[in-house]
This record gives sequence, C-alpha cells and structure tokens, in this order.
Amino acid sequence: MYDGSRLSYADNVRSTREVAELCHEAGIAVEAELGEIGGKDGVHAPGARTDPAEAAEFVAATGVDALAVAVGTSHAMLSRTARVDRDLVTRLREAVPVPLVLHGSSGLSEDELCGAVVSVMAKINIATHLNGLFTGAVRQFLEEQPDAVDPRKYVRLGRSAVAAEAARLLRLLAG
Repeated sequence: MYDGSRLSYADNVRSTREVAELCHEAGIAVEAELGEIGGKDGVHAPGARTDPAEAAEFVAATGVDALAVAVGTSHAMLSRTARVDRDLVTRLREAVPVPLVLHGSSGLSEDELCGAVVSVMAKINIATHLNGLFTGAVRQFLEEQPDAVDPRKYVRLGRSAVAAEAARLLRLLAG
C-alpha cells in the first residue's frame, strides 16, 4: 500500500508510478490511494469522493494493481455513521480495471459493510475498530491488574479480542 494522496495529483502519479515499477520488478502488487479519503487528521470527511475518470487516468498512468477510493468513509472513525455511495462505487468499478479498496470501514454499520462487499469492493480495511478492541482488552486487564508488568499477559488478550472479531467479520462479509 503506497499512499501519495497528500501530494499534488501530478506528484502522486509520479511517485506512485515509481513505487509500482520498483515493486513490480520484485513481484509485489501495489495498492495506491487517490485523493482525500479523510480521517487521517481525525476529521471525518463524508463529502470526499473519487472521480471515476480521474481514477481511470490514475490507474493507467501508474500501473497500480488496486486502488483505494473515497466513497463516503474516512480513516479512524470511532462512530459507525458513514455510508457508502454505492452509485459511485458502480461508476468507479466500470471505469477502473483494477480491484477497488475501501479504507475507513470502521465507520460503517454491518449493513453498510455488507453492502460495500456486494458493491464489489475487493478489499475492506477495518483497522480502527479492531485497534479499539485490542486497546479495550489491554486496558481492562491493566485496570483489573494495575501492578502487571509482563506484556505477554495483556497483549495476548488484545490479540484474542482482535482474532475473535476478525473471524466474526469474515463470516459476516462472506455470507
């Protein structure tokens, strides 16, 4: 995953193309991000949208293997209030010849998550939600055992919380 989205469009194309060329020489697939998906600075950007024509141009110019697009979600959302613009996803799918990726999926309800999969999003990132579960499990352990100093004991609980939720989400999204 290479993210040059904070660069100007021309610089993003140039740097992403360079990364894609280097990675492809080593047999590595490249996912890139185009435009502002939002949330990296902690602010939900529900109005950010990827233009299908620009996305097609970007993929052709860079040679990336997958493209993260802005369709109504934002990185680092703690509330589940985002909505996927499914009409835009359809237009992007028609314009872009590579798999589409959804970042910021922690802000989606389960119905919206399932709808994103049905709308042909090939990869769904759900990091903030899983990070919160990990942190909550660790925090609970440390509150209950404030003298604990061995991270192997509390990290294991965080990992278990993430594993259980990841398995549940995989079942949900595969259904």
